[in-house]
Amino acid sequence: MLYVPAILASLHHVAAFTLVACLVYEWRTFRQRLTDHEARGLQQIDLWYGVSALVLLVAGILRVFYGGKGYQFYLGNTLFWIKMALILAISILSIYPTIRYIRWGSIAIDGIALSDSEFQRIRQLLRLQMIGILLVIILAPAMARGLWM
Repeated sequence: MLYVPAILASLHHVAAFTLVACLVYEWRTFRQRLTDHEARGLQQIDLWYGVSALVLLVAGILRVFYGGKGYQFYLGNTLFWIKMALILAISILSIYPTIRYIRWGSIAIDGIALSDSEFQRIRQLLRLQMIGILLVIILAPAMARGLWM
């Protein structure tokens, strides 16, 4: 069963890279005025963002229990819990933009024009998610090497 940790690690990494790519796409595409095409693209990418987050979560949980280091390694690691707190915060920050994208529903041909406050709120939430992801990426190798245990 030596291949199970490798498969789980690969799945975890692909999901993480997909999540980051989706968030960067949202950050780069999001504007105060969106064409129909841009708005639909944001809706679709946000769906993939959610799917990749779910795969990342499931693969991560499976890695804790079947990934080779044993669950004691993770549960006793302070950086693991800091990463979990950051991931929870990122998840909470992603709720509002996702709800707004869903509420756009079927978009008029003219696209979407957001108010200044709505635009700034979503932009700030995307920015905070990017900062959170960056911190998770910085902490991941330190956690994997058992620092702060």
